[in-house]
Amino acid sequence: MSLSILVLIARFSTGVEATNRTKLVLRLIHRDSILPLPYSEAENDLRAPLVPHGRGLLFLVNVSIGEPPIPQLLAMDTGSPLTWLHSYLCTGCNPPTNRAPIDDPKRSSTCTSLSCDFKYQCQQYLGDTDCSQESFRCTYNMVYMDGSYTKGIIASEKFTFDTSDGGISAIPDLVFGCGIESHGVVVRLSGILGLSNLNGHSLVTRVGKKFSYCIGNISDPYYMYNQLVLGEGAVLDGDSTGLDIRNDQYVVSIQGISVGEKKLEFNKQEYHYNVLIDSGSTFTYLQRSAFEALKEEVVNILADSMQLEIIEGFEETPCYRGDMVRDIEDFPSVTLHFDGDTKLRLNVEGMFHRIRSDIFCMAVVVSEDETNTIGVLAQQYCNIGFDLNEMKVRFSKIDCELLED
Repeated sequence: MSLSILVLIARFSTGVEATNRTKLVLRLIHRDSILPLPYSEAENDLRAPLVPHGRGLLFLVNVSIGEPPIPQLLAMDTGSPLTWLHSYLCTGCNPPTNRAPIDDPKRSSTCTSLSCDFKYQCQQYLGDTDCSQESFRCTYNMVYMDGSYTKGIIASEKFTFDTSDGGISAIPDLVFGCGIESHGVVVRLSGILGLSNLNGHSLVTRVGKKFSYCIGNISDPYYMYNQLVLGEGAVLDGDSTGLDIRNDQYVVSIQGISVGEKKLEFNKQEYHYNVLIDSGSTFTYLQRSAFEALKEEVVNILADSMQLEIIEGFEETPCYRGDMVRDIEDFPSVTLHFDGDTKLRLNVEGMFHRIRSDIFCMAVVVSEDETNTIGVLAQQYCNIGFDLNEMKVRFSKIDCELLED
């Protein structure tokens, strides 16, 4: 099930070269809004057109790569430790077998593949790397939770952003992956902007180990204030809870779930208290014991007013026929309780999702791999701030328009 795709347009403070005190502010622009899309449909344009992605809703970053700079669209992903692009963007990424998908004449003078003699030399860039004994270059193999993957060469390149006042801000020698082979990843997308790697070569580290993003009403194509902030300007408001990184995922500890004033009861011996914060997932996923408890409460609340519908692909999830906004506008808030008395409240748009004009379903689904995940539907009307120096994350319910300078 795909949602409308949004695009990030860069607007941030002027600077010639980005440092760990850089402030990068990127505004989310809905694809279907009245603003022009930041790419060309020309066949010879390397900027990828917008397409749905199997992992869920995408937020795309408009960034220029190399010298001369070539504009690209990268999907922001808090669940990816590596920024990677398809290999035609870099001469040095072409594998020794010459099986690169595209051999483009637009070569970059600032792209360099990272050479090696031993595997440990490559592991400083990414955990799952190796040293090719054929080419003596660092290689990577990135596998995502949904089974999609990308393989390629580790390289460094200049990433350039246009500033709102006509200047530029550049991050030189940013380590990224040149994708040579991929499966389950949209080929026509330029790549992924990974935000979960804390080594000294990652984007997050290069801008100071702080970032935040604010998401408003995803279903409103004219909402103009969604934003991602990298660096010193990150919005770190609201109550905080401890943050951990496990398997390259941002993890917080969840202590309970309530619907209105009612605290849900479920088999806590079967429940793992870790939950991922994932900008690449549309829905929220819960382990079965917690999912069944929440599902039962939702069904009970709506039993007298709504008729359950069985929808293909959503057999385990409560679905209803009607107008989501009108018919359940008074549905009680669902609250996720974290360590430190920190809460994330889900309103109607965070708890339910319209899949047809007259059908809506619960936007919380059962996790097939027993992993709890907070998806972007649950993150609406909220600013989420990551301080990776303190290893804290903050949730603040807010209209993103209030964050405008």
